Amino acid sequence: MTHPPGAGAWLALLLPATAAALYLAGWGVLRRRRTAWPRTRLLAAAGGLTVAAAALSPPLVAGTGEFPWHVAQHLALVMLAPLLLACSAPVTLALRTLPRRPRRGLLRVLHSAPLRVLTAPAVVVPLELGSLAALYLTPLSGLLHASPLAHVLVHEHMVLTGCLVSWLLIGADPMPRRLSTPARAAVLVLLSAGHGVLAKLLYAHPPAGLGAADEVRAGAELLYYGGDAIELVLAVAVMAEWYRRTGRRLRAEQRRALSAPVPTR
Repeated sequence: MTHPPGAGAWLALLLPATAAALYLAGWGVLRRRRTAWPRTRLLAAAGGLTVAAAALSPPLVAGTGEFPWHVAQHLALVMLAPLLLACSAPVTLALRTLPRRPRRGLLRVLHSAPLRVLTAPAVVVPLELGSLAALYLTPLSGLLHASPLAHVLVHEHMVLTGCLVSWLLIGADPMPRRLSTPARAAVLVLLSAGHGVLAKLLYAHPPAGLGAADEVRAGAELLYYGGDAIELVLAVAVMAEWYRRTGRRLRAEQRRALSAPVPTR
């Protein structure tokens, strides 16, 4: 689905490299302050950026002329890497390490009306599913053959949408709205159902322009089962966050009960 990799393919690696440098810089600030930062978050950042770099590497980009390779790249860039990066809490790290003025600017963005609208489930779900449908079921995919710029812009849009979904569902960072666990589960179910319908449509009616019918069906199977696997991990992350939040609330209630004065007769 894409053009043969050239200099632009190598330049695409600058994005995960820059993100890694910034994350390590923030972690270094905390270390100099002797402030703890969970090792799991550091490992999640390393994993997410490694997945993104691998998906953007020229050897894989060269293979995305075949539809199954393109689907593998999509699963890595749009689902797996954002999931891991959301678990790494980059916004929290930035808020803890940025100077006062940039930190205030970031807080204004986090509490802004546009971001509040953008993180509404009624916006996130259609944005995610609509982007996929436009990419696979319309002539948009044909533009990726002829225009490297269109290829970069489409992939950037898809990656940002995937990050938005994972940020909303996992909730490790501050955000304009924090969904309840049932609401997160409902969003995940809607996204999973939408991905499944899209994969079945691709399998049953392979669109022209995506490759040979057998290749499209193989890619549709990968999209279906690979998407289910990653969405299962997302579901586990959602429930783990609910478990931690409930545990913190119960411990706080127990501490208040123990510190309350005992009534005397």
